[in-house]
Amino acid sequence: MRIAYLLYVGIISLAAACDLSVNDNQKELPKKMDYSYDCLDSAVGGSETSKAISNATSIIRNLAIKQREITDSVQSEWGNAFHEDAIETKTFELINEPAVASQLEEVMNDLLAVREKPSQIAYSIYLLNDSAINAFTFGGHIYLTRAMYDKCKNNKDLLYSIIGHEIGHSEKGHIKKTIQEMMISDNIFGEDKGASAYQVLKLLTGAFNQKNELEADYYGIDLAYKLNKNVCATVNFWNELSKSENQYSKLEDLFRNHPFSKLRAKCLKNHIQTNFHEKCN
Repeated sequence: MRIAYLLYVGIISLAAACDLSVNDNQKELPKKMDYSYDCLDSAVGGSETSKAISNATSIIRNLAIKQREITDSVQSEWGNAFHEDAIETKTFELINEPAVASQLEEVMNDLLAVREKPSQIAYSIYLLNDSAINAFTFGGHIYLTRAMYDKCKNNKDLLYSIIGHEIGHSEKGHIKKTIQEMMISDNIFGEDKGASAYQVLKLLTGAFNQKNELEADYYGIDLAYKLNKNVCATVNFWNELSKSENQYSKLEDLFRNHPFSKLRAKCLKNHIQTNFHEKCN
């Protein structure tokens, strides 16, 4: 398994504000939840171009992948292999701080405990020695950088949504699709050319990854809401991040892996107001 394209998957550039304490007062999600993706640009939400790309990649996937079910245990196996390879090749460096590790594990376990229809994926969480403000996941392994964690120290609540977002990528089947795409690259182009093939597939499916990102956002916010966290902190974060982004462009949006932050904030604000009847200022 090659690190070059494993790291290309699932990297979510998220800065966080967080509360490492646990509130025992939990909430129930409304019985009827409205999950809307209309807030994203038409490039994600249903343009003819996006539909054509979706159909093409579905055909490629069906033709190229051997009939092997990507089970929860298979995802865990890929995650373990990725983690071991990353450590062996020194792709990243883990930070051993027992107090922080305990806090992160507590947050993760809080979130896992309130999932509906939980998978059997084996989860773990790690702190990385990295100055980039990032969080990402693969095969049940969740990684937070030191810089991202440091952003949490003087703020509250958002860490739950961020870790919940990473859990969402696994629980909603996004990592499963990523593993399938890795198999495509090997089956069509051969193992030596897998990285280049995978980059092509990422380009083709980039617009739809925006929907996956928003779906993971919704999942993380829902779990955080059940744990009685301030879900508007996520909206505030994306609004703040949008100030440093380029001006919105439909063409750029079509090939982005992540939604523009302003659109992301709008989607999450609508989700919170529609389902939880809370207004985020």
